[in-house]
Amino acid sequence: MESQVGNKQAKKCSLDEFALFAELGSKFSDALKSVASEMLEYMAAETIYAAGVSAQHFYILHDGYVKLFKTTSNGKDQIIRIVKAGEIFGFDGFVDIRYNHSAVPLKYATVCRVPVEQLNALGESRAEVERLIMMHCIKELQHADERLLELGAKRSQEKLASFLLAWCNTTPVGEWTPLVLSRLDIAQLLGLTIETVSRLFAQWKREGVVIERHQALQIVDLQKLTLVAHSHE
Repeated sequence: MESQVGNKQAKKCSLDEFALFAELGSKFSDALKSVASEMLEYMAAETIYAAGVSAQHFYILHDGYVKLFKTTSNGKDQIIRIVKAGEIFGFDGFVDIRYNHSAVPLKYATVCRVPVEQLNALGESRAEVERLIMMHCIKELQHADERLLELGAKRSQEKLASFLLAWCNTTPVGEWTPLVLSRLDIAQLLGLTIETVSRLFAQWKREGVVIERHQALQIVDLQKLTLVAHSHE
């Protein structure tokens, strides 16, 4: 069934289809289906939500990649996270009334938009749902803490090597991983300059550590990249 959301056609998406809620089991299937969630498609440069806007929904990424960022007082964007398929984002509404960052797709994204109020109501009557949501929120906070530690403690080459290892961690060695981030995106995410990111990529390609083709990356020398990532420890 389709409905109109702004200028977009929205389809019903059922929360029980996502791995995020799979551990709840079939007994919660009907309850999850009762939540009025919608599947929406976004293209590059479209805004999924903006910082400061009322946080009435949270999102599950179905396909594509989403960039979460804040704009600093001097007008520069600081990327705080890249969301991959199956992950949740925009859950500020569980603890605050407004989003504290903005979200845009990298190229395109298909997202399931979930009303916070309805899921909160479900959580109040279903302790397992509330626990699951809180667990994922805590995991994201832990991830943010780890990233802050990396930004402060690691050198440039260690940051980039760690990022590439994490980005490709689900891809078997010798296979290609989509890399839709530009050099600028990676620089903003890691707190580096675009010149440093470009220089390290060029160096590692010359040394045969990684190879690239159009928006895809392959780690060739996993051992060497791992040594670089942990060289300061």
